[in-house]
Amino acid sequence: MSDLYQTLGVQRNASPDDIKKAYRQLAIKYHPDRNKGDKTSEEKFKEINHAYEILSDPEKRKMYDQFGEDGVKGNPFGGGAGGFDFGDSFGDLGDIFGEFFGGGGRRRSRSSARQGTDLLINIRLSFDEAYRGIKKDIRVTRSGQCAKCHGAGAESGTGRKTCPTCQGRGEVRVSHGFFQMAQPCPSCQGQGSIVEKPCKPCQGTGYTREEKELSVNIPAGIDTDQKIRVTGEGNAGANGGPRGDVYLAVQVTGHPLFHRDGNDLYLELPTTYAQLVLGAAIEVPTMDGAVELKIPAGTQPDTKMRLREKGFPSVQGRGRGDQYVIIRLEVPKNISSKHKKLIEEIKIFDDELKERPFLKDFTDKVKKLFS
Repeated sequence: MSDLYQTLGVQRNASPDDIKKAYRQLAIKYHPDRNKGDKTSEEKFKEINHAYEILSDPEKRKMYDQFGEDGVKGNPFGGGAGGFDFGDSFGDLGDIFGEFFGGGGRRRSRSSARQGTDLLINIRLSFDEAYRGIKKDIRVTRSGQCAKCHGAGAESGTGRKTCPTCQGRGEVRVSHGFFQMAQPCPSCQGQGSIVEKPCKPCQGTGYTREEKELSVNIPAGIDTDQKIRVTGEGNAGANGGPRGDVYLAVQVTGHPLFHRDGNDLYLELPTTYAQLVLGAAIEVPTMDGAVELKIPAGTQPDTKMRLREKGFPSVQGRGRGDQYVIIRLEVPKNISSKHKKLIEEIKIFDDELKERPFLKDFTDKVKKLFS
């Protein structure tokens, strides 16, 4: 997947003006009217519009910088609708190409409904909560319609008047060399009108901050850096548009015994020399309680043994991982004189052992190295 900054040919710390300037130059270069029938230019034109649509929006750029393309898509688990609407991506270009190529500029609709912005909330889960799943109550601070003016932005009994800056057009034209570009009017934010007397609680915006408690089902198997989408619970939309979404960015705490790798679990099990030589049945902890693990006689240190389907469940509901038990030989540091005597007796038998394949292989390699 290409980097959006590279697509526009700018650095990651580029200013909004630098991004806009780079976009204009590339848009003119690859515009279909200039490159009729050139499929490569057409695809390039789509790519730069996609990049500009995200990087020109402060909220989307922030999400992209933090999470990449997944941060600006509808479904953080890989599916769903993306945030790019190709049909609306030519709003800034309408007047450029209307002037430059002779076509008519397209005025953006001031009354069109717009979806509210999304919210990103970080949540921390325990290892056990991530394993089993849990319902969490999440408090969200978001924008909501002003209760006093019902979103109108004006004091009761007053209305709106034509914006004196844009004369009701909702946009202003800015000259850039040989072409002009239409931009949303900074005074009315593209509405074409301003309120006569702003509502005090919302200061004329039509929105106030509100608290909302959401009860969210966290699926079993969730992992760090995965995100959960709560549809329609973000900031309020404009002109009757739907609310944005809430994204929960998950962080899972560690566990004192288990290490997680994907949906698999790993556990280091301390054992004695006698248990490995003679074999043993040892109770091993899992996330669902202890199970018996049979260690065959002659098991070597660092052997990895598998407990099937004792790992994390798949967050998509497709089975579960395994638990791997790593056999560790624990050598005592301080032993009694009796223990020492027994070990010395074992050493005599060790010296007499004829079946030591690892030792033979090691000895052969040493001889070859120094021969």
